[in-house]
Amino acid sequence: MSRITNLFARNWRNIHFIIIAALSVILMVASSVVNPVADQVVFAVFYSPFAEIKNHITQLSSVAEKNRELREALTQASVTIAMYEEANRENERLRSVLGFEPPPGYRLLPAEVLSITGAPLPMSAVINLGEHDSIYVDQPVINQQGLIGRVSSVAPDYATVQLLTDPSNRVAARMASSREMGIIKYTLSEGMILDNFPIQGTIAEGDTVLSSGLGGVYPPGLVVGTIAQVLRPDQEPFCEVKVYPAVNFYSIDELFLLREIVP
Repeated sequence: MSRITNLFARNWRNIHFIIIAALSVILMVASSVVNPVADQVVFAVFYSPFAEIKNHITQLSSVAEKNRELREALTQASVTIAMYEEANRENERLRSVLGFEPPPGYRLLPAEVLSITGAPLPMSAVINLGEHDSIYVDQPVINQQGLIGRVSSVAPDYATVQLLTDPSNRVAARMASSREMGIIKYTLSEGMILDNFPIQGTIAEGDTVLSSGLGGVYPPGLVVGTIAQVLRPDQEPFCEVKVYPAVNFYSIDELFLLREIVP
């Protein structure tokens, strides 16, 4: 046994060379079998996982891009629908104005509302007409619902309208049925009221209140509102009368100034 061990020790380099040479020959002869197996091992261990990750990233990027395009299309569609809805509402408002006739002796001058101010309720509106359009102070302002107010100040290109909701505004009024008179004014605590209406007067809920024409600002016959409540306090000379305004002052879109027709 020792002789064999000594033999290997003395000839180890030669034996090592023979083994390497033999393995090289085997690999060259069997390369057609070994190479495919090695390729499969390399593909499975190194290439395939990274290729799948790359495919997933590509797919996620594609999905993200499609989602972005869908969001843009949805936003555009929402804007378009909103524009169509607003155009339809405007058409409905304009159709309601068709056939709207001014009081006798006046013609309508349409104006656009630029802004509305006042708190806690609207009290004034700025319109797009002014001195250049021959607008003047105290010119009456209405819409198809009824009386809105009067022009309180005028600039070259715009004017300010004092609404009936301004507590300092007053309208001489009368009942459409009984023709008895009072004063329309607005208070922050009670809303619109008919003041100075006699306790013996003929008035009831649902009656229509019109401008009387007294005072020289508003022509007669403009609808101001309807009677909401009537109280007749004992030992008082006047009724306590609440009025529903004819105009919704929170949604004024179109309005008209009344211009007197000069013969």
